[in-house]
Order: sequence, then structure tokens, then C-alpha cells
Amino acid sequence: MMDESPEEEVVQDRIDPVTGVKTGGDRQVSEEPEVVDEDVVERALGLAWTGVQASYWFYIGISTLVAIVVFLSIRDFGISSDSSLVSQIIPTMIQSWIALAVVIFLILGIVKFFRFLYALVEPTVKKKEGFSFEKMISGWDRSLRTTWLAAPNNISMAMKSAWRGRERGLAIFAGVFLSSLVITTVLAYAVGLNQSFFAFTLDNDVFDAKVDFQEDPDGDWYGRTNDSGHWESMCYQLTEMEEFSDCGLVFGRQGVRVSGFFDSGFITPQPLNVEGMTGSTSDWGNVSWDYEEARENGPEINSNRIIRFYGDGVWDGELGERHAKDVIFGSWPSSAADAEANRSIVLPSRIASAAGVEVNDTIDSLTFSYVIGTYLGEDIPDGYQSCTTITDVYFDDFVRMFCKDSMNVTDLKVAAIYEEGDFGNPSLLFHPVIVTDSVLSEEQKTTLMQNDHAYLGVAVDRAAIPTSSTRAAGDWLSDLKDDLEKVKRDVTLVDPVTNESALVEDVNVGRLFIVGCSDPCSITEQMIAEVESGETGWAESSDVALIAIEYNDLISGTITFLNIFLGIIQTFDYILVIPIVALSFVVLIYGLVLSLEQRRREVAIHRVIGGTETTLSRMMVLEIYGIGTIAWALGFGLASGAVEIVLRSVGFLRFTDEGEFKVDPVLSFWSTFVVTALTLGIAYYYGKKRTADFLSIEIDEGVRRIRNEKEPNYLLHWVIFSLGLLAFVESWIESRGGLLSWGGGGIVTSFIPNAVLLLLGPFFLWIGGALVLSRLGAAGPQILNRLVGWSPAISDIRRGLSGSGSSSSVSRLSLIMMLTLSIVTLAAVQGHTGTLVDERTTNAQNGADLKVQFDSTYSEAEASNLIMQSIETVGDNDINGISSMTSVGNILTSTKEGGVLLPTWVVFDGHEDTLLWDRQSIPGEDINRIAEKWGTGNFTAGEGAQDSLDDPLRGSTIVIQYTTYSENEFGLPEVTGVSETAIRFAGTQDWIPGLSATEVDPSIVIGEKTYIELVGSSASEQYKSTTWLFELCDQEESGCADAMEKISANLRSVSGVVSAQDWSSAHESNERNGGLIFGTPGLLSMMFVVAALASVSSAFVFLSLVLSQRKRELAILQAIGASPNQVVRLVLFEIMSILLVSMVLGVTLGLAVSESFNGFFGVFGFIFQLFLGQSAPIDRDLVWPWMELVLVNGMVLGAVVLSLLFTTRRALDADLATVLKGE
Repeated sequence: MMDESPEEEVVQDRIDPVTGVKTGGDRQVSEEPEVVDEDVVERALGLAWTGVQASYWFYIGISTLVAIVVFLSIRDFGISSDSSLVSQIIPTMIQSWIALAVVIFLILGIVKFFRFLYALVEPTVKKKEGFSFEKMISGWDRSLRTTWLAAPNNISMAMKSAWRGRERGLAIFAGVFLSSLVITTVLAYAVGLNQSFFAFTLDNDVFDAKVDFQEDPDGDWYGRTNDSGHWESMCYQLTEMEEFSDCGLVFGRQGVRVSGFFDSGFITPQPLNVEGMTGSTSDWGNVSWDYEEARENGPEINSNRIIRFYGDGVWDGELGERHAKDVIFGSWPSSAADAEANRSIVLPSRIASAAGVEVNDTIDSLTFSYVIGTYLGEDIPDGYQSCTTITDVYFDDFVRMFCKDSMNVTDLKVAAIYEEGDFGNPSLLFHPVIVTDSVLSEEQKTTLMQNDHAYLGVAVDRAAIPTSSTRAAGDWLSDLKDDLEKVKRDVTLVDPVTNESALVEDVNVGRLFIVGCSDPCSITEQMIAEVESGETGWAESSDVALIAIEYNDLISGTITFLNIFLGIIQTFDYILVIPIVALSFVVLIYGLVLSLEQRRREVAIHRVIGGTETTLSRMMVLEIYGIGTIAWALGFGLASGAVEIVLRSVGFLRFTDEGEFKVDPVLSFWSTFVVTALTLGIAYYYGKKRTADFLSIEIDEGVRRIRNEKEPNYLLHWVIFSLGLLAFVESWIESRGGLLSWGGGGIVTSFIPNAVLLLLGPFFLWIGGALVLSRLGAAGPQILNRLVGWSPAISDIRRGLSGSGSSSSVSRLSLIMMLTLSIVTLAAVQGHTGTLVDERTTNAQNGADLKVQFDSTYSEAEASNLIMQSIETVGDNDINGISSMTSVGNILTSTKEGGVLLPTWVVFDGHEDTLLWDRQSIPGEDINRIAEKWGTGNFTAGEGAQDSLDDPLRGSTIVIQYTTYSENEFGLPEVTGVSETAIRFAGTQDWIPGLSATEVDPSIVIGEKTYIELVGSSASEQYKSTTWLFELCDQEESGCADAMEKISANLRSVSGVVSAQDWSSAHESNERNGGLIFGTPGLLSMMFVVAALASVSSAFVFLSLVLSQRKRELAILQAIGASPNQVVRLVLFEIMSILLVSMVLGVTLGLAVSESFNGFFGVFGFIFQLFLGQSAPIDRDLVWPWMELVLVNGMVLGAVVLSLLFTTRRALDADLATVLKGE
């Protein structure tokens, strides 16, 4: 035995019992003056090198194994190396995982560094023993042993521990997996939504940019050319750039050289306008070439029908495909050679319909005008005098006059007719007549080039545009423009005063392109520099041209709109997913709590046998980090693959086979790192923190499982719950127009507090309700005991039930069940409600199966004959005739007393067979009842009309008059008769199917009987209308929708038809607005599926873990005489009572939250309708999908029963002695 003096402390060499690695050396620490032991330093360095070598080969082996697994997975699943999974997602995941590991190591290193600094100053501050270099080296030696040499053993122990405690590992896995899945889906969904909405917004624009010459056609023509062949050859250079997918020469609008729509010079450049056409087979005299709609849908540039002549590059490729998708008759020419051979012309549907033109008809001649002079302001009088051809003057905010001349082309053949869709970007104007430029002579092309009527229309590779944010897309487009228009060069500047020259580097100068030379061009940068310095001799003697271009980006205007609109959409979507994101974190934390609670006793026992805190902490954290990594990777990968399916949602749990637009929702590195930090990082931090808490408690406390828990703040829970209940009541009162003494403004009438309450209220109700009601759920056994304690089934286990449900684990499980089931209920209710709203919106907008608007008034027989002709032309057996038809007439009446003018709509007898009425649109809920009232002299009124009539009472009578007029000999209206009738007020109507809310609001609605009394039977029999509505087939039949789409497409090309809209197409458009643009159905579907899976998995995994913690309790019950049957019934009744109470409360809470969320959906729905120009006032009457709720709750019930039987039977089969001695 070695003697010890008071001045010395002997530190024995020891072996860590957990890892089996030496963590200390034989040494003595004394208070003698410090002398550095060179042997210790040498030994530490040697051990360091040994540890580095060992850990090097260990980590190399692990990395090799991971690489092999990834390679085999890719090969086995047939994943292409070019796919986004391999090329982007997996590398980004690996990078973010490594980045998180680096961040963790940096944080730990910084902590250790500050501890080292504190060790230096501690002796001075606390007047203790001075700093010892030998102690520091010895500490590094021990750290090296436990960190590096013990790394393989630590990981091995962590893996063995995880395998032994598979249930707790499954809890960690479930929490991390769910949170990774949800957060990744939400972020990737936002990226995909940006992409799809971006593509949707650009869908109406065939060109993405208009490339003009940078300079006007005057002066020395520097940077321009009159040779259309040279100009068209510029497309070869553009399409060689990866940013562009197609390019072609277009003769059309003049060059635009301004900064945007709001620049006054933007409206000056003019297009080519059609002046007339002739043909022996068509009635061109019936065609108007005025196009006022162009003014109504954009800046006042030109109000006549435009024409474009397309060069070779536009007919095929990407530009050809974009044009071809709008063709409804004939086919888009397959190539430039095809268009040239047939002298092709493609007509808008309204022009073709007015002229009665069909595909393959011949147009003998076409005359179009072009601008030869532009005069502004004071120059207009001189221009008017000097122009000897066509003058065109615009008297708007910016007065201007154009002098025009005309050209003719002949012998054209109609190749296709396209449908005039929505109005897109106004830069190129709208819906042109399209002709191949091969019909133009070289002289005509040169003339158009001289007058600046030629540009290059290009298609950008839209998939290459960044969609992570509108700012990124705008920067990408701006850089592309700068790259084409400018180039950095070293420029020599001469001071005019001193005549001294100086070289300035990297100056932006205009970029010049070489066109007209062979490929590859023999022109060098030196030659271009000579031209820029004025030495143009070689260029003038060569058959080439140097041009400078003006890149007019047509997408940037869309970006401006996207910045506003996408901000609103993303705000809506992010608020909507707050519950499911919060749930994922709750499940993550709960899984970690349950898992780590099982380790408390294990940690204490390891400490008893000599395990160090560092080793135990590292082993537990490695287990959490390892399981968490696998769960994070699987959750991230599954979400990345599934989000594209979610983006195809067009209704609640309804998905299309293929998305309308191709999207690739790959997260950026920073977004991936955020997901990694919020899931794996939180798991690491929480695990490390809880482990430190375990290590700080007394050993006997850990062994005996005694713990002092902090009492929850129940007062705060009740305050949050009360605010949520207030918001629920507020929303309920406002949705029903008032209650008792409170009006439609609700309890909180101040605007800002009311808005904040309605916005945050649903979340207060959800969180506060779950916290408060979970205590009631955990008390399920006591509730069951009081209600059915008299039953023989539980009479022998009543004492056991009386003390059940009090543990925090059971209370947390009840909380989890309530949160998950309330989200399932919320998603199902709002999802089905949204689907119904889409259908009601379509009913209100379209009015019937088919709504047709004519260019003049048609009688019922005339309209019917035209529709029957279309049905016969289409020849679809699913529609053989017209089931019913009607129209909504309109006249102007006035009250006899007061002379209040009332726009009056007339619904004819039998209208209910055709019009798609909704109970929201009429007083009461029975359309047959209100139709009967209309037919017997009653009327309904919009809110505006009721205000004009001083809010009449139901049943009250007013007298209305109808006045007829005729023109007198001076052409002035003259009253020829006045008729009147008495009508009774039957209530308020919100809308009429097929009419907008703004048309109905100031109007009244009467029936056919009242109409005949006002206008007379003869006028009624001669009734004609421009709009007729038709019932054609049963929408529930599979072929009905397709047949109606064909008929409506056919009608749009018929002469006299302005528009034809079928219900199916309108419904698809509304679904697309809800799904593709706003993403609501997809998010609700995702919330429903994830919450349902979370409820089932939580019930199984967490319940199994909770019951595993009670093995000793169940063993004691058996030891004191309880039979296995009694134990099973005790556990079954206890858990089932908790589950049933939690399920009922969770569904009830979900229904209440759904009602609270209704105001939120209504507000954003109104905003979206304003952006889309829709005004159907559809209320969100909630739908209660009981079948889905019963199905999910049944699945949860099944999972619980399985978990109970599995865990309880396993506990009963265990050896009692072993369990009672310490499990």
C-alpha cells in the first residue's frame, strides 16, 4: 500500500465499465512547483496518433458501408443518376447532415474552449491552486481515450442498447420521422406550389421575351440590320445558350425600348393590323376588325385585330407546342416547311365563326397595315398634313398619331382555328391572326424591317427559372437581360482638358453580336473591339452584321404580380399547416420523453458500477442521433417523393393521374438544413439535456425511479382555452348574423382586436382545449368506475381502476390522441367543405350544364336548333338531345309609389329543371317552394334592392310598373303604354345561377306569371335572349363531362356564338384554382393522412412503451394473487376508457376548431376571389364527414387493442422473480 501525504492525491488508472477503455493514468498531483512531465506529453501524443488511426479506419469503414448501401438502393430501385433524387436530394441531405454535425462539434468545441479559459482564470478568482499544465495534458489524454479510442465501443454499445430497447427506439423513430415528414412536405409543397403557379400564370403567354434592336431605325443604323435572314440567324446564338429553349423571327409589333408598362413610351410601338380579307367561300363582310377587348385588358396600345407573320423557328419545337395547345379545329403546322408549302394561316375562333370559315378554306387576299411614321404632341398637325396614306389617331391620356401604309398577301389556306383564351401579357397584344412569313416577298420583309416591325420571339427554359422565391426568379431574369445587353470591357478614357488617357477596367458597355457569318464565325473579339472604337472597315466589306439587342422580358411583369399574390397564398398555407407542424413537434418531444424516461434507472445502475458521466452521456446521445438520422432521412426522402403527388390534388383526397404542369419541388441546401436542424438537431439537444438531468440526480433517486416533476401551469392552460372559446363563440355569432343582444359584428366589435381574435382564436382553442381536456381524458378510468362500477365485468378490478390514469405518461398519451384526432377532424371537415364550395361556386357561375352566350338575341327554337346541330356534329352517344332549357329574362320596372327603378330578372316556369339552384341563394331551403311562390305573384330581392325598397317585410305587397317606349318622328323615345301589377315580398335572394352577384344585388326576381302581366302574352311568346342555359345529361354518368366539353368546344367555333361554357370545364377550373394555385386541398389531404397515421402509430408505439414501463406493477399484481384474466381486464378497461374519452373529446375539439377556422377560410377565400375576378358569394357551410371520422377512430381503436394484447401478454409471460428483482 502506497503512503499518501496530505499534499498529494493519487489518481488510480481505471477502466470504464461501459466501454472497457482506460480513462486515466498513474500519476501524482502535488502542490510542488509545476514541472512539465515530458513522458506524459509524449505518451499523450502517442495515444492521440493511435486514436486517430483507429478512428480513421473505423469511420472509413462506416462511410464505405453507407456508400455501398446507397449505390445498391439506387441500382435496385432503378433510379437514374440524372433524377432529382440522386442529383439533388441525396447530396443535399448528406451536406445538411454533415453541416449539422459540424455545427454541433463547433458548439461543443466553443463550450470546451470557454471552459479552458475559465480554468485559466479560476485560480485567480477563487484563490485556488494554480493552473497545471500537466493536469491539462492529462485531461486531454482522458478525453482522447473516451472520445476517439472509445468511439467504436461507444457506437457498438449504443447499437446494442437500441436493439435491447427497441420499443423506446421506435418512439424516437416515430417522433423524428413524423416531424421530418411534415416539415419537409410543407417546405417542398411551397416550392412546388411556386413552380406550378408560376407555370399557370405564364400558360397564356407563348413568348417569354421580345428581342428587339437596341437602337431606333434612324441615324447610321449602328447595331441594326435590314436583312431579315441575318436577324433570324441571331436565334441560333440564343438557342445555344442553356437559358433558352426556342426562338423564331416574328413580323409584328414595333421595337419596345422602355422600362415597363407604366412608361408612356410603352404604348407608342404599334403592331401590324388586319385591314381586311376576301374569299369566295366565306362571308368576310360580317367580320369586324375592331378589337376593343384589347383596350379593356391592358394599356391602350391598339384597339384593332393584330396579325403576326412567323418565321421558321416558331412553327415547331417549344414555341410550336405552346401554340398548338390552343388549337380546337385543324392542326398546327408541324414545321416551317409544312406552313410554307400550304401557305398556312391560323385564325382566332371568333374571326372564323363570324366569317363562317372552316379548316382548309382558302383566303384569296389579306390586307394589313404597318406604321411608317409616328407623331407625338406638337408634331401631330404636321404629321397629319404630310401623311398621304392611312392615319390612325389615339385621343387618350397620351395623344399620338400614326401614319400607316398597307400590304397584301394572297392565296392563303386555313390550317387551324384556335380558341381565344384569357388575356396574357399586353406587351405583344392579344389573339392575333397568324401567317407564315414565307408568303411575304423579300421586298416586303425589308420594308417591315426598315419600319421596325420585326423582332425575335423567344421561349425561355422555364424549368431553369429559380422558383424558391419570386426574388430569386427576378434576379435570374435580370441577370439574363444584363448578360445579353451588356459586357464588361477595359475602356480607355481620354480627359478632354488634359488630353490624358486612362485605362478603366470592367466597364459595362453595349454587347455586340455577330450575325450572318458561317458557323463557326471567324470574327474575333479584337474585330469587335475595333468596331466599337470606330474602325468598321472590315465589317463593311464582309457579309456580316453586328447587332446590339434590347431584351424585353415578358416574365418580369408576371413576377411583380407573383410577389403580392404568392405572399398572400403562402401566408394562408403556412397558417393552415401550423396545427400539423405543431403536432409533429409534440410527437417528437413526447417520443423522446418516453424513450429517455426508460433510461433513468439504467443510467443510475451504470453509475453504481463505475460508468462515467461523459461515457454514459455520449452513449445515449449516440443512440438518439443514430436512430434520429435514419428516421430523418426516411421522412425527408418520403416527403420529397410524395409531395409531387400532393401537388396534384384537385379536391380533398382526390388527385389527378398527372399534374397539369411539371414541377420538381427540390429543397435548397438551407431549407434542407432547416429541416435537419428542427428534427435531428432538436432530438440531439433534447436528448443531451435530458441525459444531463438524469446524470445530475442522486443515484438512489434514479434506481428507485423517484422524480420531482414541476407542476404544470393549469391557470395558463385555462386562460388559453378561454380565449379559444371566446373566438369560437365570436365566429359562430358572426357567421349567423347575430345572437340575442349581439349583432352581426359579434361580441368584440373593434376591428383590430376582432381580427386578431379570429386569426389566433382557432390555435388558442386547439392548444388550450387539448391541454385542459387531456386531464379529463386521463381520468377516463375514474369516469368509467363511477358510471359502470356496478357491473360484474369490472367489480373485481374497481380498486385498480380507482388509482389509474394519474401518471404523466398516460396524461401525455391522452394529449397526443386529442391533438391528432382533432386535426383529423379539422382536415376532414374543411376538406369536404372546400369540395362542396367548389361545386356550389361552379353552379353559381355556370348556372346549368351548358351556358351559351350569342352575339344577338335568339328565340328558344333558334337556340335549341343551334345546340342540336352541335350535338349532331360532335356525335357523342352520351348526349343525344336537350333535356331542358331556359333563360333568365330582364326588364326594367319601377315602383308605383316613389318611382324607384328596379332592374328585374324573370325566371320562367320549369326553370328549376335546368338552373342549378342552391339553398344558399334563395329564402328557405326548398327551391320548389320558392319557385311556386314566384309563379304565383311573389318576388324576391337582393340586398341592394331591399335597401331601395326600405326593407319590406315578408308578405308585404308593392305595385310595380313596366313602361313601353317607341321612337317618335324626331327619333326620341316616347311612352306608349304603362302596365302594373301587385307583387308580394317572399324574401332575399343572394344570387341567380349563371349571373354574377353584382347583377343580382340591386335587382328583384319575378316569375313568368308576373312577367306576362307586365309585358303581355304576345311579347312573352316572342321572347328572345342572348343567353340560354341547357340541361343535357346526368353529371354522375362517366361520359357526360367529356361529351359536354366537346359540344362546348364545337359551339365556340360556331357563327353567332360568343362563348360556351360547360359545367365540367368550369368545375375543373375552380378545382384548379383551389388545388393548383392555392394548394388548400393538398394541404388538407396531407394533414388528414399524416394526422391519421400519427394517431394510429402513437396509439400503438407510445402505448406499448407506457405499458412496458408498468411491467413491475403488473408483476406485483400477479404476485399478490391477481389472475392473468384480471390483469388483462384491468389494463384493457383502463386504457380503453382513456382512449374512448380522449377520442370523443378530440373529435369534439376538432369540430369546434373547424368552426373557428371557418372565418379564416372565408376571409382568404374572399381575397382569392377578388384576385381572380370572381364574385360568387358562397358561404362555407360545414360538412360533417362522419364516415371518415369513424374509419380513423376505428383504426386507432384497432391499433390500441393490438398494442394492449401484445404488451400485456408479453408482460404476463415474463418471469415474475426476474421482473420483481429489477426487470
